[in-house]
Parts: sequence; C-alpha cells; structure tokens
Amino acid sequence: MASNWPQVISKLNRDKEYRQAFSQLYSDGITGLNIQNAIAEFERSLTTPNSRFDLWLVGDESALSEQEKHGYSLFKSYGCIACHQGTNVGGNMYHHMGAMGNYFSDRDGEVTAADLGRFNVTGDPEDRHLFKVPSLRLTALTSPYFHDGRTHSLEKAITIMARYQLGREMPKEDVEAIAVFIKSLAGQHPRLNHDEMGEICTHPISATTRYCSGGADLYTDPLHRCGDA
Repeated sequence: MASNWPQVISKLNRDKEYRQAFSQLYSDGITGLNIQNAIAEFERSLTTPNSRFDLWLVGDESALSEQEKHGYSLFKSYGCIACHQGTNVGGNMYHHMGAMGNYFSDRDGEVTAADLGRFNVTGDPEDRHLFKVPSLRLTALTSPYFHDGRTHSLEKAITIMARYQLGREMPKEDVEAIAVFIKSLAGQHPRLNHDEMGEICTHPISATTRYCSGGADLYTDPLHRCGDA
C-alpha cells in the first residue's frame, strides 16, 4: 500500500469512528500492533460456507452448471489442484512463483524486494520468490492478482499460472471454464453480503435460483450489488 505505520496511524486517528472503535477494543487505542490484530481478526472471519460448489459436493447436482463442472474437471486434470487443495482450495502451502518459467524476467519492470517473497522473512536463498499459495475461495472477488497486483483479469491470472507454474499454454476455452468454476467457490458471508446503507444485496444465495429479485446473477456475482437490498 506504499505507506508506513506513522502515516496509517495518523490517517486512522483523523476518523472519529475508528478512534471510538479502537478505544473500545484496545486499551492503548490505535497502534500498529492493534491494527494488525484487527485486520487478522477480520481475515479469520472470511469463511464463506454454502457456496454452490459446496452444495454440489454434498449431492446437489443442480448447484453447478455443466460448464462449471467441466471447469472443475479441468482444474484437476491440469494439476491446479496439486497446490490449490483442501477445504479452502489452497492457503496451506508455499510455492515458488515461476516454477516452470521465469515470470520475473518476462514481466515488465525491475525485480523489487516484494518479489523476493518469503526470502524477506527468512533470508534463506532457497526462499527467493517463494509465496504462500492463496485460497481460491474469494479469488473471483479479489482482483488484482498475485503479490505484485499487476493482473486484473481472472482469466489472465489463470493463463499466467498455467504458463509459469504448470508449463502449459492453456486454450482460451479451458481458461474460461476454469474461471467459471472458480466463481462458484464464493459462498455466503453474513456481514459482507450487506452494509448499513443496504448497498450490497442481502438476498440469499440459492443453488436453484440463478437471479435474485434485484436482477443480479448469483452464479457469477455472489456478493453482489443489485440495488434492491
């Protein structure tokens, strides 16, 4: 975020609601450690159960479209599942960025300290360009992608992963099918599906209902703004 702790703390202290919230939760108010703790606690809440993929796994064949099922099959056959596995579809291992090709030399721009990955923590040369494999649960909703934030399209991110992590040039139709499958992974989050102003739709996500009453496509935009909250 190109900032530092004094700047972040100063900005938050200018916000009355943040000052009040921190003073209620932390005896010493807004500090770097308390900000880290608050963000960590929020991130621990980011479980989104009852996605359409989850419903399909427990036997609801109507929960996924044929293209999404095909995308899941491709996701496994290409080998994506070797790293993105488990309940969170990733998030439980580290891997080198560019295992099958030099992502950093092909990418525009100089290599920065951020590109060194876990090496910045351990100092071990073996950890250069080593990054935690992310969960794909909310990937469809959280662009831009990768540690450098240079990729804004989910389809482009899949193409890059295929090339540099699998050593494969993936056809466009396979990329699109995998992208559609990934979009089925986001489920429900009681606090992220709405806000105080009602801007984000509160209609429940259903495996059998394609569109909410506000017109939003639940298949492609589960945490959607439909204007009819």
